[in-house]
Amino acid sequence: MSASAWHQFLFTGGLGVAVAGLTTYVIAWMLVAVHLRDHHPGERERLGGFLFAPRAFGWYLGAAWRKLHDRSLSALAVLGSIGAWGIAVGALCAIAVKFLASNGAAL
Repeated sequence: MSASAWHQFLFTGGLGVAVAGLTTYVIAWMLVAVHLRDHHPGERERLGGFLFAPRAFGWYLGAAWRKLHDRSLSALAVLGSIGAWGIAVGALCAIAVKFLASNGAAL
C-alpha cells in the first residue's frame, strides 16, 4: 500500500471507532439517565440533562460513576465509558492521521 492508502485506511478506521463509540455512548446515556433520574437525582442534576454536556462526557471518561457505589449503574455506565473512550480515541486518531497527511508524513 502506498502512503496515501495507509493514511486513508487509518483515517477511516479512526472514524469507524468514533462512530461505534458514539452509538454505544448514546444508547448507554439513555439508560443511565433514566437510572440516575430514578435512583440518584442529585447526580443527574449535577451532570445536566444534555447528552453531550462536557460534565457528563467527562463523568464517563473519568469513570466517576464508580463513586456512587451502585452495581446496577456500573453495569450500564461501563458501556458508556467504553463509548466515550471510543469517541475520543477514534477522533484523535482521525485528526492525527489527517494532520500527518497534510504535512507530508509517510506511514
